[in-house]
Amino acid sequence: MKNGRPIRLALVDNDRCSAEMMALLIGRTIPEAHMLWVTDNPSLALERCLFDPRKPDILICDLMMDGLNGVRLTERIRQRNVQVGVIVVTSYDLATYGEDIACCGAQALISKRDFAATIREAVKSVFDGGTYPHGWGLHSLEETLHTVDAAQPEADGARLFSDRELAVLRLYAHRVPTVEIARRLGIGVETVYSYVKRAMRKVGVTRRGELLDYCERYHVL
Repeated sequence: MKNGRPIRLALVDNDRCSAEMMALLIGRTIPEAHMLWVTDNPSLALERCLFDPRKPDILICDLMMDGLNGVRLTERIRQRNVQVGVIVVTSYDLATYGEDIACCGAQALISKRDFAATIREAVKSVFDGGTYPHGWGLHSLEETLHTVDAAQPEADGARLFSDRELAVLRLYAHRVPTVEIARRLGIGVETVYSYVKRAMRKVGVTRRGELLDYCERYHVL
């Protein structure tokens, strides 16, 4: 409990069956927690963590997800300095990804194989301001947010993209045709497309329209 309310959790795994199974196990092992939402869409999970009025205390996310994997999703949350703890789960060897998880700003890393046995302890540790497992170089949420604050005093969605990517996206947002964008920026048409593809990969979308929607939603441009 926190200030008289239950721990608020959210869960994302783009394998819907896996997500529902983990949610079921959480309900059984942590009955005092409240699951705000479960989704198989990592981009939607990012949006809800950033902008929902009732944010989760902890997001539980799969490591390997199409478009926006667990590391990139956590990085996006940290770039906006949102106070949401992150527990990453994976079917792969923990030692292989431990350093990546620590660097992206997550507080815990657990194996899907041991999920039922470890999730309660991981949630309790992160909720109480710690990490799980101990001794893996992970940082508490407080430490992570302090680091982000010092490094990015004016955290902004625009920091996701390079200056060139932003220049291309701003012109597309004003309905400038691709050939004209290339002419104005002094680059080739294929280079314009390359900047757009790179920007799409950064936010886990596959169409230019989705990318521009993302930029409008997060006030990037």
